[in-house]
Amino acid sequence: MKNNFSNFVKIICIIIGIVLVVWLVFALITRNDYSSNHQSSPQVEEDEFISVVESELVTIFSYINNTKESENLACQTLGTNLEYSVTSNDNFFDYYGPLIMDCLYDKKYPVILYNTDLNYKIISEEEWNTYENYFVNLSELNSIKDIYTVDILNNYTEEDLNNIDYYIDANYKIAYPILNNPIKNNITYKVDRIFKKGNCYIAKIIANINDKTYHGDLKINIVDEHCQYEPLIFY
Repeated sequence: MKNNFSNFVKIICIIIGIVLVVWLVFALITRNDYSSNHQSSPQVEEDEFISVVESELVTIFSYINNTKESENLACQTLGTNLEYSVTSNDNFFDYYGPLIMDCLYDKKYPVILYNTDLNYKIISEEEWNTYENYFVNLSELNSIKDIYTVDILNNYTEEDLNNIDYYIDANYKIAYPILNNPIKNNITYKVDRIFKKGNCYIAKIIANINDKTYHGDLKINIVDEHCQYEPLIFY
């Protein structure tokens, strides 16, 4: 009887040991599976970049739509009429690129006099060469040499002339105009949705003017953790 009881205890101990081993193996397997499924995945990174793209586009369009205020002159100028037309098949960023750069990154580009109604913000050749990291296939900006002709320069004081001559000699370019009495922009823009496609992101943009709606598919690359915009053309 004593031997039977001893054998019974041994069997119970063996069963408990087997159960513990099985539980330990199961715990290790499920832990590894959990870890592998909860590491930083491409989907998490995609969502983060979609938020970056959305935040920047919403900010840009808020200034253009005049729903967001700023002390920055460039951001204020975004809300004025730059003579861009959604029906022209022109690249949106050919008109807005330099303004967006000056607004988002507070570039503080130099301002030079043109006449009593108009001044120009200008950028250096070196600054212009950095734009390819932010915009794809922008049209070349006008050189100030093309704008400040001899007839125009004859109207300036010697001090103003010396100031402008410096920028002409340095081959500065016209970034964007600043009107003393600007007209408010009458096109409103909205980000409809953003999604990842391959290695880039696509933003569906809606433009509205005079109760007519236009659409644009904007391709965005991420370069050095900032947005690089390809041409935006509405249809």
